[in-house]
Amino acid sequence: MWKRLVAWWNETVRDKPYPIGTRIGKYTVDRVLGMGSYGIAYLACDEVTSELIVLKQVKPSLRHSPKGEAMQAYEQRILQALCHPQMPRFMERFHFRGDSFLAMSYIEGPTLEELLFDEQAVLGEYEAARFMLRVGELVSYLHKQGIIHRDVRIPNVIWQKGTPYLIDFGLARFYGDSPTYIADDMSSYPEEKQLKRRVEPASDLYALGHFFLFLLYTGYTPPENQPERSWEEELTLQPEVSSMIRRLLHIDQGYADVDEWLHELKAFIRNQKMKKSSIPSS
Repeated sequence: MWKRLVAWWNETVRDKPYPIGTRIGKYTVDRVLGMGSYGIAYLACDEVTSELIVLKQVKPSLRHSPKGEAMQAYEQRILQALCHPQMPRFMERFHFRGDSFLAMSYIEGPTLEELLFDEQAVLGEYEAARFMLRVGELVSYLHKQGIIHRDVRIPNVIWQKGTPYLIDFGLARFYGDSPTYIADDMSSYPEEKQLKRRVEPASDLYALGHFFLFLLYTGYTPPENQPERSWEEELTLQPEVSSMIRRLLHIDQGYADVDEWLHELKAFIRNQKMKKSSIPSS
Protein backbone atom coordinates (compact mmCIF):
# COMPACT_ATOMS: atom_id res chain seq x y z
CA MET A 1 0.00 0.00 0.00
CA TRP A 2 2.80 2.42 0.96
CA LYS A 3 4.58 1.93 -2.39
CA ARG A 4 1.34 2.62 -4.26
CA LEU A 5 0.79 5.81 -2.24
CA VAL A 6 4.33 7.01 -2.95
CA ALA A 7 3.94 6.26 -6.68
CA TRP A 8 0.61 8.15 -6.75
CA TRP A 9 2.13 11.13 -4.92
CA ASN A 10 5.12 11.28 -7.26
CA GLU A 11 2.99 11.00 -10.40
CA THR A 12 0.18 13.41 -9.50
CA VAL A 13 1.90 15.95 -7.25
CA ARG A 14 5.68 15.79 -6.94
CA ASP A 15 6.50 15.14 -10.62
CA LYS A 16 3.79 17.38 -12.03
CA PRO A 17 5.21 19.53 -14.88
CA TYR A 18 5.56 23.29 -14.54
CA PRO A 19 2.51 25.08 -16.01
CA ILE A 20 2.65 26.82 -19.40
CA GLY A 21 3.89 30.38 -18.95
CA THR A 22 6.11 29.61 -15.96
CA ARG A 23 9.41 31.52 -15.97
CA ILE A 24 12.33 29.14 -15.28
CA GLY A 25 15.45 31.25 -15.10
CA LYS A 26 15.52 33.19 -18.37
CA TYR A 27 13.21 30.69 -20.08
CA THR A 28 9.40 30.70 -20.31
CA VAL A 29 7.60 27.38 -20.69
CA ASP A 30 5.68 27.17 -23.97
CA ARG A 31 4.46 23.57 -23.68
CA VAL A 32 5.36 20.14 -22.37
CA LEU A 33 7.03 18.04 -25.06
CA GLY A 34 6.90 14.80 -23.13
CA MET A 35 7.45 12.94 -19.88
CA GLY A 36 9.80 9.98 -19.65
CA SER A 37 10.84 7.62 -16.89
CA TYR A 38 13.52 10.00 -15.64
CA GLY A 39 12.58 13.50 -16.75
CA ILE A 40 10.23 16.08 -18.23
CA ALA A 41 10.95 17.88 -21.51
CA TYR A 42 9.59 21.35 -22.27
CA LEU A 43 9.59 23.63 -25.27
CA ALA A 44 10.57 27.02 -23.88
CA CYS A 45 11.42 30.49 -25.10
CA ASP A 46 14.67 32.22 -24.23
CA GLU A 47 13.43 35.65 -23.16
CA VAL A 48 16.80 37.22 -23.99
CA THR A 49 17.20 35.93 -27.56
CA SER A 50 13.55 34.94 -28.30
CA GLU A 51 14.93 31.56 -29.41
CA LEU A 52 12.88 28.40 -28.85
CA ILE A 53 14.86 25.82 -26.89
CA VAL A 54 14.36 22.45 -25.18
CA LEU A 55 14.49 22.27 -21.39
CA LYS A 56 14.92 18.85 -19.77
CA GLN A 57 14.07 18.65 -16.08
CA VAL A 58 15.06 15.82 -13.75
CA LYS A 59 11.91 14.49 -12.11
CA PRO A 60 11.82 15.81 -8.53
CA SER A 61 11.26 12.27 -7.22
CA LEU A 62 14.66 11.31 -8.70
CA ARG A 63 16.71 14.27 -7.43
CA HIS A 64 18.97 12.15 -5.25
CA SER A 65 18.79 8.99 -7.32
CA PRO A 66 21.60 7.63 -9.55
CA LYS A 67 19.08 8.08 -12.37
CA GLY A 68 18.54 11.73 -11.48
CA GLU A 69 21.05 14.56 -11.63
CA ALA A 70 24.00 12.24 -12.28
CA MET A 71 22.27 10.97 -15.39
CA GLN A 72 21.57 14.51 -16.55
CA ALA A 73 25.17 15.55 -15.91
CA TYR A 74 26.29 12.65 -18.09
CA GLU A 75 23.96 13.74 -20.90
CA GLN A 76 25.52 17.19 -20.62
CA ARG A 77 28.96 15.67 -21.25
CA ILE A 78 27.60 13.83 -24.28
CA LEU A 79 26.04 16.97 -25.77
CA GLN A 80 29.20 18.98 -25.15
CA ALA A 81 31.15 16.39 -27.16
CA LEU A 82 28.90 16.93 -30.19
CA CYS A 83 29.52 19.43 -32.96
CA HIS A 84 27.14 18.50 -35.75
CA PRO A 85 24.43 20.59 -37.47
CA GLN A 86 22.00 17.64 -37.40
CA MET A 87 22.19 17.09 -33.63
CA PRO A 88 21.19 19.16 -30.58
CA ARG A 89 23.55 21.82 -29.27
CA PHE A 90 24.25 22.07 -25.53
CA MET A 91 23.41 25.47 -24.07
CA GLU A 92 23.57 25.32 -20.28
CA ARG A 93 22.70 23.35 -17.15
CA PHE A 94 21.29 25.08 -14.08
CA HIS A 95 19.10 24.73 -10.98
CA PHE A 96 15.76 26.42 -10.33
CA ARG A 97 13.74 25.97 -7.12
CA GLY A 98 15.75 22.87 -6.33
CA ASP A 99 15.12 21.30 -9.74
CA SER A 100 17.89 20.51 -12.22
CA PHE A 101 17.52 21.63 -15.85
CA LEU A 102 19.44 21.02 -19.06
CA ALA A 103 18.96 23.49 -21.92
CA MET A 104 19.67 22.56 -25.54
CA SER A 105 18.80 23.76 -29.02
CA TYR A 106 15.36 22.94 -30.40
CA ILE A 107 15.10 21.14 -33.74
CA GLU A 108 11.72 21.75 -35.32
CA GLY A 109 9.91 19.31 -37.58
CA PRO A 110 7.96 16.05 -37.54
CA THR A 111 9.62 12.90 -36.25
CA LEU A 112 9.94 9.97 -38.59
CA GLU A 113 7.33 8.21 -36.44
CA GLU A 114 4.84 10.97 -37.25
CA LEU A 115 5.66 10.81 -40.96
CA LEU A 116 5.19 7.05 -41.11
CA PHE A 117 2.07 6.71 -38.97
CA ASP A 118 0.27 10.06 -39.17
CA GLU A 119 1.09 11.05 -42.75
CA GLN A 120 1.36 7.40 -43.91
CA ALA A 121 4.53 7.93 -45.97
CA VAL A 122 5.47 4.90 -48.11
CA LEU A 123 9.05 4.07 -49.04
CA GLY A 124 10.37 1.49 -51.48
CA GLU A 125 13.68 -0.35 -51.01
CA TYR A 126 15.70 2.26 -52.88
CA GLU A 127 14.15 5.22 -51.01
CA ALA A 128 14.47 3.42 -47.67
CA ALA A 129 18.14 2.63 -48.38
CA ARG A 130 18.88 6.25 -49.22
CA PHE A 131 17.25 7.37 -45.99
CA MET A 132 19.17 4.76 -44.01
CA LEU A 133 22.40 6.06 -45.52
CA ARG A 134 21.73 9.51 -44.07
CA VAL A 135 20.83 8.15 -40.65
CA GLY A 136 23.76 5.73 -40.71
CA GLU A 137 26.17 8.58 -41.44
CA LEU A 138 24.94 10.36 -38.29
CA VAL A 139 25.58 7.22 -36.24
CA SER A 140 29.01 6.87 -37.86
CA TYR A 141 29.85 10.43 -36.75
CA LEU A 142 28.86 9.57 -33.17
CA HIS A 143 30.99 6.44 -33.12
CA LYS A 144 33.99 8.43 -34.34
CA GLN A 145 33.47 10.68 -31.29
CA GLY A 146 33.45 7.57 -29.08
CA ILE A 147 29.71 7.82 -28.41
CA ILE A 148 27.13 5.02 -28.64
CA HIS A 149 23.58 6.42 -28.93
CA ARG A 150 21.71 3.25 -27.80
CA ASP A 151 18.30 4.67 -28.77
CA VAL A 152 18.30 5.07 -32.57
CA ARG A 153 14.57 4.79 -33.19
CA ILE A 154 12.04 6.46 -35.48
CA PRO A 155 10.69 8.79 -32.71
CA ASN A 156 14.25 10.09 -32.23
CA VAL A 157 14.80 11.18 -35.82
CA ILE A 158 13.33 14.50 -36.95
CA TRP A 159 12.75 15.06 -40.67
CA GLN A 160 13.27 18.68 -41.68
CA LYS A 161 13.32 19.82 -45.30
CA GLY A 162 14.63 16.51 -46.56
CA THR A 163 17.28 16.16 -43.86
CA PRO A 164 17.26 13.80 -40.83
CA TYR A 165 18.23 15.09 -37.38
CA LEU A 166 19.14 12.73 -34.54
CA ILE A 167 17.88 13.69 -31.08
CA ASP A 168 17.45 12.33 -27.52
CA PHE A 169 20.85 11.43 -26.11
CA GLY A 170 19.54 10.45 -22.69
CA LEU A 171 20.73 6.83 -23.05
CA ALA A 172 23.96 7.60 -24.93
CA ARG A 173 27.24 6.49 -23.38
CA PHE A 174 30.91 7.03 -24.09
CA TYR A 175 32.56 3.90 -25.42
CA GLY A 176 34.18 2.01 -22.55
CA ASP A 177 31.83 3.29 -19.83
CA SER A 178 29.49 0.96 -17.96
CA PRO A 179 26.10 0.33 -19.63
CA THR A 180 24.03 1.33 -16.59
CA TYR A 181 24.13 3.97 -13.87
CA ILE A 182 23.50 1.67 -10.93
CA ALA A 183 25.20 -1.63 -11.89
CA ASP A 184 27.64 -3.06 -14.40
CA ASP A 185 25.91 -6.43 -14.61
CA MET A 186 23.11 -6.72 -17.19
CA SER A 187 22.66 -10.49 -16.88
CA SER A 188 19.14 -10.03 -15.47
CA TYR A 189 18.07 -8.21 -18.65
CA PRO A 190 16.46 -10.13 -21.54
CA GLU A 191 18.99 -10.99 -24.26
CA GLU A 192 17.61 -8.46 -26.73
CA LYS A 193 17.76 -5.64 -24.18
CA GLN A 194 21.33 -6.61 -23.29
CA LEU A 195 22.30 -6.20 -26.95
CA LYS A 196 20.48 -2.85 -27.26
CA ARG A 197 22.16 -1.50 -24.11
CA ARG A 198 25.72 -2.59 -24.86
CA VAL A 199 28.14 0.32 -25.03
CA GLU A 200 29.57 -0.80 -28.36
CA PRO A 201 28.75 -0.36 -32.08
CA ALA A 202 26.71 -3.58 -32.15
CA SER A 203 24.01 -1.84 -30.08
CA ASP A 204 23.41 0.92 -32.63
CA LEU A 205 23.78 -1.48 -35.57
CA TYR A 206 21.03 -3.64 -34.08
CA ALA A 207 18.80 -0.57 -33.74
CA LEU A 208 19.54 0.42 -37.34
CA GLY A 209 18.34 -3.02 -38.46
CA HIS A 210 14.95 -2.46 -36.84
CA PHE A 211 14.92 1.10 -38.17
CA PHE A 212 15.46 -0.24 -41.72
CA LEU A 213 12.60 -2.71 -41.27
CA PHE A 214 10.22 0.04 -40.14
CA LEU A 215 10.87 1.92 -43.37
CA LEU A 216 10.43 -1.19 -45.50
CA TYR A 217 7.16 -2.07 -43.80
CA THR A 218 5.58 1.23 -44.89
CA GLY A 219 4.49 -0.39 -48.15
CA TYR A 220 3.23 -3.60 -46.56
CA THR A 221 -0.47 -4.40 -46.10
CA PRO A 222 -1.05 -7.48 -43.94
CA PRO A 223 -3.46 -10.06 -45.40
CA GLU A 224 -6.75 -10.38 -43.58
CA ASN A 225 -7.34 -13.32 -41.24
CA GLN A 226 -3.74 -14.51 -41.38
CA PRO A 227 -1.39 -14.91 -38.42
CA GLU A 228 1.63 -12.63 -38.12
CA ARG A 229 4.77 -14.02 -39.73
CA SER A 230 8.47 -13.13 -39.64
CA TRP A 231 9.71 -10.11 -41.62
CA GLU A 232 11.47 -12.44 -44.09
CA GLU A 233 8.12 -14.10 -44.85
CA GLU A 234 6.07 -10.91 -44.99
CA LEU A 235 8.40 -8.68 -47.00
CA THR A 236 9.65 -9.34 -50.52
CA LEU A 237 13.16 -7.93 -50.43
CA GLN A 238 16.14 -8.03 -52.73
CA PRO A 239 18.86 -10.41 -51.49
CA GLU A 240 21.27 -7.54 -50.74
CA VAL A 241 18.76 -5.80 -48.48
CA SER A 242 17.75 -9.00 -46.71
CA SER A 243 21.42 -9.83 -46.12
CA MET A 244 22.13 -6.39 -44.64
CA ILE A 245 19.21 -6.63 -42.23
CA ARG A 246 20.16 -10.13 -41.13
CA ARG A 247 23.67 -8.89 -40.32
CA LEU A 248 22.41 -5.73 -38.58
CA LEU A 249 20.12 -7.86 -36.40
CA HIS A 250 22.94 -10.34 -35.70
CA ILE A 251 21.02 -13.22 -37.25
CA ASP A 252 24.12 -13.70 -39.41
CA GLN A 253 27.66 -12.55 -38.66
CA GLY A 254 27.38 -8.90 -37.62
CA TYR A 255 29.28 -5.96 -39.04
CA ALA A 256 32.53 -4.90 -37.41
CA ASP A 257 31.40 -1.27 -37.42
CA VAL A 258 28.90 1.12 -38.98
CA ASP A 259 31.24 2.07 -41.80
CA GLU A 260 31.45 -1.54 -43.00
CA TRP A 261 27.66 -1.58 -43.31
CA LEU A 262 27.59 1.85 -44.97
CA HIS A 263 30.03 0.57 -47.60
CA GLU A 264 27.57 -2.22 -48.50
CA LEU A 265 24.62 0.15 -48.38
CA LYS A 266 26.29 2.64 -50.74
CA ALA A 267 27.07 -0.16 -53.19
CA PHE A 268 23.42 -1.23 -53.17
CA ILE A 269 22.21 2.34 -53.76
CA ARG A 270 24.73 2.81 -56.56
CA ASN A 271 23.62 -0.40 -58.29
CA GLN A 272 19.95 0.52 -57.95
CA LYS A 273 20.60 3.94 -59.41
CA MET A 274 22.37 2.37 -62.39
CA LYS A 275 19.45 -0.01 -62.95
CA LYS A 276 16.98 2.87 -62.86
CA SER A 277 19.01 4.91 -65.35
CA SER A 278 19.30 1.95 -67.75
CA ILE A 279 15.52 1.52 -68.01
CA PRO A 280 14.33 3.35 -71.15
CA SER A 281 11.67 5.96 -70.53
CA SER A 282 8.32 5.34 -72.16
